[in-house]
Amino acid sequence: MDTNAPGTRTILHVIDALNIGGAQALIELLAAKTPRNRYRTLVCVLQPDTTVLPRIESAGVTVFCFNRHRPGIARPADFISYFYSNIRDMVRICREYHVDVIHCHLSDAEFAGIIAGWCCNMERIVTTVHYPALLPDRKSGDIRNHLRIWMTRLLYRRAHTVIAVSDDVAEKLHTVFGLSLSRIRVIINGMDVDTFHQTLPKPDLLKSLSVMRGQRLITSVGRLMPPKGHRYLIDAMPAIRRGCPDARLILAGDGDLRKPLENRVQELGLQDAVSFMGSRHDIADILAITDIFVLPSVSEGTSLALLEAMSAAKPIVATDIPGNSAILRHHVNCLLAPPADPERLADAILQLLQDMPAAARYGENAYQDVCRHYHINQTLSQLMDIWG
Repeated sequence: MDTNAPGTRTILHVIDALNIGGAQALIELLAAKTPRNRYRTLVCVLQPDTTVLPRIESAGVTVFCFNRHRPGIARPADFISYFYSNIRDMVRICREYHVDVIHCHLSDAEFAGIIAGWCCNMERIVTTVHYPALLPDRKSGDIRNHLRIWMTRLLYRRAHTVIAVSDDVAEKLHTVFGLSLSRIRVIINGMDVDTFHQTLPKPDLLKSLSVMRGQRLITSVGRLMPPKGHRYLIDAMPAIRRGCPDARLILAGDGDLRKPLENRVQELGLQDAVSFMGSRHDIADILAITDIFVLPSVSEGTSLALLEAMSAAKPIVATDIPGNSAILRHHVNCLLAPPADPERLADAILQLLQDMPAAARYGENAYQDVCRHYHINQTLSQLMDIWG
């Protein structure tokens, strides 16, 4: 039987997949930064996507990969088997490794992890809710959403702490699931600020992107999914190019909307002005060559991509939605624009492109704010208070 080192507690982080995303980036940081004289960190991933696995293992953290494809609920036998197998194997890990705290991230991990922790009479069961979209986008009255609400309410009764990554997420947990605000702890995902601030531009990266001298680079980082609002940023590009012909847009991230977005770029004749980079591991390097960072989301919790841009002291244009406005200050460390409004988004981006002294001032203010309020050490301190 595996035993803990004297005086340490074992934390098992459970997550659906280790693709590139905000929840995964947090686990990667926790793997590297959690103090080893107090905690042993383990990670359990349910599904086969393990893109960031090597980076977590490089921190000396053991990762258990179940490699199970998630079936749809339309195949009830397979659906039940998927969750049963995950819960069974997680219980085995908890018992073998004497896990003290199970900490869940994302929906499948939350369902399986809370039940596994309950089966093991776990001392602490914790779940972090990373996104404000708590339910799938279905028609009003869809019985599947009613079932999910009912099941989630039952699950949260077994959790000792439910963490929301923003005030907006906390409010939605209260209104959708009826969770008392007194049971919700708001902990904003922190950043490894120094890594992003100290990264210098790499000429080889500029060359690989065929960036020409004098081009102004606009960067957006995030999965190509509807909540991220990339369509509106692409639709803003014709106006941006009219005001700044050398502007070029770089989209770092991948997802379901990549093909439709590429088609939209072709429709607008922007093939020479928009580059799709796919999922990247070198975001710090990409930000180092960026002139303006843009987050065009229509829905957001606490965006790690936004905190990364602040850490890199980049001028920022973002949408004026709760998750963003909780972090940013209009005309102090950014410009905010209404969501789903390409014209206003273009105006804000052009304003910074045409006034670089103001842009640099906003970037420096953003860096000072992220150092004060969103450093990973502050996040860790709050989590350790929960883990015990």
